[in-house]
Amino acid sequence: MKLSAELAQNIVKSSMEIINENINIVDENGIILASGNNSRVNTFHEPSVSVIRTGKIVEINKSQSSHLDGVLPGISLPITFGGKIIGVVGITGDPEDVRVYGRLLKNTVELMLQDSFLKQQLQVEAGARDRYIHDLLKGRFGDDMGFFHLRAQTLGYDIEVPRAVMVIDVVKINGVSLQEWMRDKAGGELNLERLTFDIQRKMRRTQEKTNMVTRVGRGRFAILQLIPQDIEEKEIKSYLEKVAQKLERKLARVFNITVSIGIGNVAETMEEYSRSYREACLILKVTRKIDGEPSIYYWDDMGVNVVLEYLPANVVELVEKIITVIDDDLKKTVKMFFDCNLSINKAAKKLFVHRNTVTYRLDRVKKLTGLDPRNFYEAMYLYLAIMLEKYNS
Repeated sequence: MKLSAELAQNIVKSSMEIINENINIVDENGIILASGNNSRVNTFHEPSVSVIRTGKIVEINKSQSSHLDGVLPGISLPITFGGKIIGVVGITGDPEDVRVYGRLLKNTVELMLQDSFLKQQLQVEAGARDRYIHDLLKGRFGDDMGFFHLRAQTLGYDIEVPRAVMVIDVVKINGVSLQEWMRDKAGGELNLERLTFDIQRKMRRTQEKTNMVTRVGRGRFAILQLIPQDIEEKEIKSYLEKVAQKLERKLARVFNITVSIGIGNVAETMEEYSRSYREACLILKVTRKIDGEPSIYYWDDMGVNVVLEYLPANVVELVEKIITVIDDDLKKTVKMFFDCNLSINKAAKKLFVHRNTVTYRLDRVKKLTGLDPRNFYEAMYLYLAIMLEKYNS
């Protein structure tokens, strides 16, 4: 590991809060990287050369310093990492007074270096995990499938098991929308980066024995959720919803955030993971436009709404002409009638009106649009028109 000026300055700052003497951190070439005295930064520190060459502590008293250009009394100790001397830490002052701090400071600096190194290694590993999961979600396997499987093995991932992709969007933070929180909070982007980093780290720590977790966008995460072998197919949806509900509650409790979760269909093989991911993303895109409320959405619940994303322009134009001739009450009635499986009685109860009112409104819709809501196919057309207007708004 090589000493950086940023790390050296952090060490000096934290150490001088404990030791009330000036401290210098010197690199392997004898150049001062950081100092409590800024004027000494980037200057040559002669005693350090001997420390680096011999590995021995060098002490300079007041009398000796008077014969050395730019050298103050003090003590210089080698900084070792991985069995090598990578720099020198020096304390300015009478050696008799500062010697007692020397070994303590040396050990402190080396421990801080080890901590920094471990953090760097963890960041490198986290980056490797993110890149691999992103490749899985995008279906980028490369030409060498053997190497792709080796990457999974190295990272401890099992890609030969069924999984369903959950995509989690942060919708609110501290009770306000993500956009409002970003706008009102100073340094919004940086604060969001810190928050999402903490969220990912927490989810990885609690889930990565079985699942795969990554960030896939600003305020968005993806989890490749393992499907246990002992769960029957008819129980999978219920299982995934319970997992999502538990995650939703935990994120709210720990980070005070509100999320929407989209759950794609189960992927039996790694080649299908990307399909499940696309489904989960599409779920959130569509439901955000036509529902707007943070919730948990499963692919099977999408129904006909999924086609809203794929309607060709000429169909959109035709559908929009239909919707302009009916008012909001009629639109609400048609949608409720459709949601109630074309039952006038059920729709009337849901709308808190008499069934004759519903009948009148449906007749009115037929007169204005030429489409009969009581006919399933024509009702489907009307429903799409109503939902498309909401989707495009």
